[in-house]
Amino acid sequence: MFDLARITTPDTRNLRARRTRQAKSEIIITAYEEYDGIGMGTLSTGEPYLTQRGLAVLCGVQNAHIGTISRDWTTDKPRIAAVKARLGFKRGAAHRVLAFEGRRLYAYDMAIACAVLDYYALDAGNHIQPEAVRNRVRFRDGGLKAHILGRFAIPQAQAEPIRFVPTEADEPEDINAVAAFLMRIWSLYALSFWMAVNHIEELRQQWARAPWNRLGLYLPLKAVLEIQAEIVRRNTTLGFR
Repeated sequence: MFDLARITTPDTRNLRARRTRQAKSEIIITAYEEYDGIGMGTLSTGEPYLTQRGLAVLCGVQNAHIGTISRDWTTDKPRIAAVKARLGFKRGAAHRVLAFEGRRLYAYDMAIACAVLDYYALDAGNHIQPEAVRNRVRFRDGGLKAHILGRFAIPQAQAEPIRFVPTEADEPEDINAVAAFLMRIWSLYALSFWMAVNHIEELRQQWARAPWNRLGLYLPLKAVLEIQAEIVRRNTTLGFR
């Protein structure tokens, strides 16, 4: 007979715990650059960081000194104790070992970077570094974080200029132009007609008041006017009676 292997059910609670720890540790570098010799960038959490060499340049010390702080982080050496006192809370390690484009980087977050900077600017005794003092003043009150994030800020897309869009009720300009032209023609026509009527009326009045001349040119008109006046007078008299 066949030898059936024993089927085991995996422990889902341990699997879930491993996946949770793995998700929490999946922090990657999203940007890296060197400005003024200081290596810096941003993490997938959105937080900025400094490289080991960048932190050394910021503090004005050799790269090996920052590496020694990371190596001795779990000890009680005076320098480590001073940096942890500046930090104000417990931290298992001073840096994260991450990779960016195939290059291994030691990333120091802002809390560690500022604590180390304060140590070399204030607590190092005879080893206080002038560069650390200047940079501490330069990047006080969260200025270091703002400086790094400002270097990697994503430029906002420029807004398109506002364009005028005519509504459906608006009439095209050519129709308005034609209407204005026709209105002007009508106004000129009305003015011309009024002037012609007034001119004819003025001529008629002049003819009615004109005296008889030798040639008798006004005789027909005079006779017509007198006949009309007589008819009007008679009709008025008959209507009054």
